[in-house]
Amino acid sequence: MYNSSLMMNGQTFAVVSVSFMLMLGCASKPEVQDSEDGERSRPHSRAKSSVRPVVASDDRRMSMQMSIGYLDERVVDGVMAPHLSSMIRCFDRAGEARRYLSGQVVLKFVIKGNGSISDVHVIKNELGNYPVESCLISVGRRMVFPPPEGGRGTDFEYPLVFRSTGELPVLNGDSEDVASRVTSARDLADCGPLGPERVDAIAYVEPNGNIGSVGFVSRGPINPAAAACAEAQITKLHVGDGHPDMVVRTVFPMVIASRSAGKVESHRATKRSRRR
Repeated sequence: MYNSSLMMNGQTFAVVSVSFMLMLGCASKPEVQDSEDGERSRPHSRAKSSVRPVVASDDRRMSMQMSIGYLDERVVDGVMAPHLSSMIRCFDRAGEARRYLSGQVVLKFVIKGNGSISDVHVIKNELGNYPVESCLISVGRRMVFPPPEGGRGTDFEYPLVFRSTGELPVLNGDSEDVASRVTSARDLADCGPLGPERVDAIAYVEPNGNIGSVGFVSRGPINPAAAACAEAQITKLHVGDGHPDMVVRTVFPMVIASRSAGKVESHRATKRSRRR
């Protein structure tokens, strides 16, 4: 997966393949599953970037399920298509981490009855880079769909797969030590809660022991200000010796101790030591 860069015209391109998994429907329509193969499109050029992704629709999968409102898949395709180049450019936000970042990001779109966007958030995340994830959400929220049939709201999931240039291999590593160092960072508590539901972090430890990239995923919405703050604090951390030849990928829940909780624990420890 990490050596899946595409060679084209003597240059290395990161590949972004886009598939569709629409969860739409209405009370009178049965569940439908459909799939079709598409051809790879030409690469989109991007100024001032050595990484130029390609949109690929190979093995595109589409599935639909019952919901209150209904949007035809062709309507969704038509709305999404003009924004694909902007979504591709979001990968630039990863910077040097594009050398090793790969994986799928699934966006959930919640559509109101008038076709406007109620919410867009990341519900599956293998990539692990919050600036990219935030950019994708921002692009998604600018879209406007036709009113769903039935005049009621609906939702769908939209997966995108990003692939690195393959310059650095990635190893899935033990998350326990990294999680302990990250979640105990004192400045992280000042960022505030990331969301109302459980939030997991996807963090990459580079060979120098620094966290080079981190992203977040939750079944519910994530607070953008808190997530941006947490990303900035986490990517400052040095978590020990990294692997000499690889980037280590870790996944762990973001259970952040508050400053007050830390003071209580320190206070209790002091009391116990005095008793001894």
